[in-house]
Amino acid sequence: MNVIERDLRDFEQFVMDSVDAKSEALALEDYVCLWRAQREQQDTTAAIQEGLDDLAAGRVRPAAEVMAELRRRLV
Repeated sequence: MNVIERDLRDFEQFVMDSVDAKSEALALEDYVCLWRAQREQQDTTAAIQEGLDDLAAGRVRPAAEVMAELRRRLV
């Protein structure tokens, strides 16, 4: 299944779940906006969790060290 097919299936399920949860249907554009907002929130939550996992596993470096390395590379 390619990305477009997966997104269409996910969007269809989102709309069906939303319609079941509400007594009033929304315009298609409203569902698209809500779906995108939900996906953005999920992506943000996943990125934060990834950072916390890296921190817990010790896969981090102090910002000052990273900035010094960037300065050396860019000069």
